[in-house]
Amino acid sequence: VLSVWMYHFLWGIFYLSFHFAFKSRQASMKNLKLEALQTEIELNNLKSQLNPHFMFNSLNSIRALVDIEPVAAKQSITQLSNILRGSLQMGRKTTVPISDELELVENYLKMEKIRFEERLQYDFDIDQTLLSFEIPPLVIQTLVENGIKHGISSLIKGGKVLVQIKRIKGTASIVVINDGKLKPTQKSAIGIGLENTKRRLDLVFGKTSTFHLLEENGQVMARVLIQI
Repeated sequence: VLSVWMYHFLWGIFYLSFHFAFKSRQASMKNLKLEALQTEIELNNLKSQLNPHFMFNSLNSIRALVDIEPVAAKQSITQLSNILRGSLQMGRKTTVPISDELELVENYLKMEKIRFEERLQYDFDIDQTLLSFEIPPLVIQTLVENGIKHGISSLIKGGKVLVQIKRIKGTASIVVINDGKLKPTQKSAIGIGLENTKRRLDLVFGKTSTFHLLEENGQVMARVLIQI
């Protein structure tokens, strides 16, 4: 009798342990799925905020050209069409290759070059081995747009934007440098576009990415570091 009782007792403990472990695993998987779903929803919300912001700025640029440079305005509309097509395609994805992002950025800079003419100069310094590295869409675009809006456009003589992507000690360094100065409000708080970018980097890469915005020698540098 004692042997039978011990057998049932041990079997009961084993069953209960297995049952609780199984339930605990199911609960953990459910929580992970909920977290992933919440992250996806937040990423989609952040991406949906970027497209209208980008489009309105572009339309304002074209509007400024319509009366004074109608031919340039037509060229800008063509550029905007290419940009919107690319941004809509990328907006459906969580990450995109840097090469796709750079194509979008180059189209945007060409459009802005029509508006600013000699007041805007730009250049790229890209490590070709990082072209396939994936980042959240519109990260570089937002940094470039911010540099032109708050930097180049406020300078009478204009200035230069440099997009630099390098591999530095196990990290992908994405840097956008523009002539200009940080406004007092920018020094104490990051704008909506940059805060949006920072949040998306956090959601995709977590603590393996950092974002910095600083001013030095008449230039503003926005820098993203991502561990590879």
